[in-house]
Amino acid sequence: MDHRLTPEEENAIIEDALTNIPLAPMPRSLTANVMARIQKDDRPVLFARNDFVISLVIALCVGALFFAIQNLPPVMVMEIRKQSILAYQDFLVNSRWLVPSILFGLSAFFAALTIPYLGRQLKS
Repeated sequence: MDHRLTPEEENAIIEDALTNIPLAPMPRSLTANVMARIQKDDRPVLFARNDFVISLVIALCVGALFFAIQNLPPVMVMEIRKQSILAYQDFLVNSRWLVPSILFGLSAFFAALTIPYLGRQLKS
């Protein structure tokens, strides 16, 4: 539209065009052309072979871990318990600096992952 016209003049021109110019008939092949462009998506498979293999491997690992824990010698069970208590006490003693450093490290890691992506998004 011409920007020198007032809105009333623009509306008058549009109304005149709508009332005086006949509408073109819709082509008969329009629906067929549109339907030909639509790609029919097959239903996705609920379980792929990879899903089954991954679940089988995880189940076998959990079963092997359970079997190994049930058959540990009593001396090793006591050693694992002692080491877990020592690790917990070490965490309590060092948590003043350990927890913030882990959190800052994780935030730096996630920033390093996302900042280049966001920079590419802003450039495009």
